[in-house]
This record gives sequence, structure tokens and C-alpha cells, in this order.
Amino acid sequence: MRKNKLIFLFLGVIMFLNAIVVNWAYISIGKFPEGLMLIAIAIMSFSLAYLSDHFAAKDERAQKIRERGIYMSYFWMLGIISVSLIFVNPYLNIINISAYHLLTTLLSLYITVVFLNMVYYARKY
Repeated sequence: MRKNKLIFLFLGVIMFLNAIVVNWAYISIGKFPEGLMLIAIAIMSFSLAYLSDHFAAKDERAQKIRERGIYMSYFWMLGIISVSLIFVNPYLNIINISAYHLLTTLLSLYITVVFLNMVYYARKY
């Protein structure tokens, strides 16, 4: 399992550096950062590097970590979607964002929340 951990760490570092370069380029010209998914994939890789030892054993604990992480992510995403509905409401006009950017942000947040919840429950159990 040491090999999987190193592979996930290596991929996480590459994706994180790539995300910094891509997002910096968009932010510096005043546009919406298009590399949010790269940040989510980097967080996923770092989380999987931590979780690889926990998931190596196909035991009850690993199954509980997966189940609880995904279950709690559902409630987190309900909250995030509720808040985003308030922000993109055309009558309040707090944030003007395209549907593509909103969906990219929500998907990136979902990936991040799922894997960070799994890391949290791996440390808890």
C-alpha cells in the first residue's frame, strides 16, 4: 500500500501545481477560475493518499468510513445548494454566474466534501 500512497501524493502535487497555474492565469485577467475541478481532483488525490491504508483492508471499519462519508456529504451538499440558490436568485442578484460555472463549482465542492468527510471519519473511527 505504500506504493499507492506515493502515487496518490505524486498525482496530488502535480494536479495542485497545475491548478495554481491555471487558476492564477484566469484570476489575473479577471475571469472566473476555470480550474476548480483541478483543485478538487488534487484534494481527492491527497485524501486518497491518506485513506489508502484505511481502505486496504476490506473490513467493517473501511465500509463504515465510506458509508458515513457519503451519507454526511449528502447533507452538506443540501446546505451548499440551498445557499447557492439564495446567491444566484435573480431577484436578489447577489452573484451573477453562468450555469456552467455554477455546476462546475457545485461538482468541485461535492468531490471535495465527499473525500474530506471520509478523511474526517477515518480519523474519528
